Amino acid sequence: MNDQNLQQEIQQKVLERIKSGKVRMHPRAYFVVQIIVTLAVAVLALALSVFVLSFIIFSIHGSGEQFLLGFGSRGVATFLMLFPWVMLIIDLAIIFLLEWLLQGFKLGYRISLLSVFLGVFILSALLAVIVDLTPIHQVLLGRADEGDLPIIGQLYESIRDSHEGQGIFRGTIVSIQGNEITITHNDGDHDADDGTRTVILPQDAPQLQIGDRVYVYGNGSGDQIQAYGIELLSPDQ
Repeated sequence: MNDQNLQQEIQQKVLERIKSGKVRMHPRAYFVVQIIVTLAVAVLALALSVFVLSFIIFSIHGSGEQFLLGFGSRGVATFLMLFPWVMLIIDLAIIFLLEWLLQGFKLGYRISLLSVFLGVFILSALLAVIVDLTPIHQVLLGRADEGDLPIIGQLYESIRDSHEGQGIFRGTIVSIQGNEITITHNDGDHDADDGTRTVILPQDAPQLQIGDRVYVYGNGSGDQIQAYGIELLSPDQ
């Protein structure tokens, strides 16, 4: 069967299905609107994915949890425990939605599902890194601190939640005596991480001075902490 006969046979079958009511005809405007709506939803989904991923990056940096990766196997285990997995799952669900939307275009049929997923994820990740370089999350965090950020304000406030149960302490150095420092912390929320504590420094502790804000990972007993690791916090942490 040549191409012309095959084409005629396909056209005949389509016409028969239309006449039988199995295929509905739509005006061209219908398909144009469908494409516009699909693209709009896809753009919104991509923007939401970028926001969620950039928030994950910001929360890890803002909380200081990236320091845990340098504190040995115990630190890595704690990092994995505190990682915002729920946010990552939400972002992956958004990316799957994007992938499903893209299957409505011919592009989706010429490229494997895995390639579409990886492409969207990489694009989202790159844009998330760019967004993280902007002050948007810091501004939103400031608004959350002032109680002026509805709906997602609690999400930003959770960045500074106390994790003393996992051996994480933050504070400002008020005294240094040999291999011991005294830190104090009060972020105004009257929770468990407020107070003054003595920290026994590890051998590889960085150069410290009074007034430094530090991130401490260790074993706390009462008001004394045996540190496994300690790092200086930046002004925005």
